[in-house]
Amino acid sequence: MMKIDGRSLLMAALMLAGVAHAATGNEMQAALHTCQTEFIDDAKRRLLCFDQVAQKYASAQAATPALLATKQQELVKTVDAKTNYLARKWHLNPQDELHFTDLETYQLNYVVGSISSNPNDIPTSPSRPNTQDRDLSNSDLHFQISLKTQLMNLSDWLPENKWVHSARLWGAYTQQSFWQVTEKDQSRPMRDHNYSPELILSLGLNKPGETKQWAVMPDMLNLGIVHESNGRSQPLSRSWNRIYLQGGWQLNDRYSLLFKPWWRIPESKSEDDNPNISKYMGYGDVSLRWDNEANDTAASVTLRNNLRSDNKGYVKVDVQYKPLKSESVKFYAMLASGYGVSLLDYNQAQTMFGIGFAIGE
Repeated sequence: MMKIDGRSLLMAALMLAGVAHAATGNEMQAALHTCQTEFIDDAKRRLLCFDQVAQKYASAQAATPALLATKQQELVKTVDAKTNYLARKWHLNPQDELHFTDLETYQLNYVVGSISSNPNDIPTSPSRPNTQDRDLSNSDLHFQISLKTQLMNLSDWLPENKWVHSARLWGAYTQQSFWQVTEKDQSRPMRDHNYSPELILSLGLNKPGETKQWAVMPDMLNLGIVHESNGRSQPLSRSWNRIYLQGGWQLNDRYSLLFKPWWRIPESKSEDDNPNISKYMGYGDVSLRWDNEANDTAASVTLRNNLRSDNKGYVKVDVQYKPLKSESVKFYAMLASGYGVSLLDYNQAQTMFGIGFAIGE
């Protein structure tokens, strides 16, 4: 019988440990290479991928080539899930660290030269009659500024449950402006401003299963209250307040769907600048967004309808494209048609086309 002493056993164990360590090191190198190649043009996703590797392989054991390939596929899926549109827009990952001073884009920020088919020269409403003709040009320099910041991260306060995994309270502000920059004879007036502050509670949801019965459950819910006004004096004053519930579905890595019904908070008859606004602006909107695989092109379509027999609606289609390697500046084109292109135009239909640049998403 062959005799094996303790020293030989120790040497064999060290050799096996060295082989396992080398295999694990190769596995980590392969994972890091996956991060570099899969997300070569997206610094944020690449950094998240590196973080995932550090967490996943810190105490990993050696893997066979087949298992290694499976782990690499799982790594890419995990990064994609944490960086899809809804997840990155609303920070549905509860571990995302944000501060009050971390301003982010809310809606798209853009500057476009726009042309309208039917400028609203004599804006009026049932409670604010008007006869003054503003004799506007059909072109504007149209821009939007929209920012949000986290007021509180409520995720750590959530009770143990299987439904909600993140909760954040946001403050947001959006401003649209329409500048008659070509109207030199009229001192280039502002046709309209729309000011819109919001308070939003955003919840990231868990789907208990992958069966079809859970497919209709949203990945995110936003509960918000919003005030919108144009800051004008009568008879051009327009304003309304709404409470909304917005559901978000990440249909796959490329498509996301947002559905937002709202309820208008009633106003007294004497203070209501636009008593029939729901007839034209409807009771909610729905948006479908597409992002390409490289995340340098996105397109979306937004629809509103009053759900009445007179069928007054609105549709907006926009396209964003990053012509450079910049993470933020994009080429932007938009086409909007229907009622409510601006708040002052809530009851006048028109078609507006604009082209320019955007920041954010």
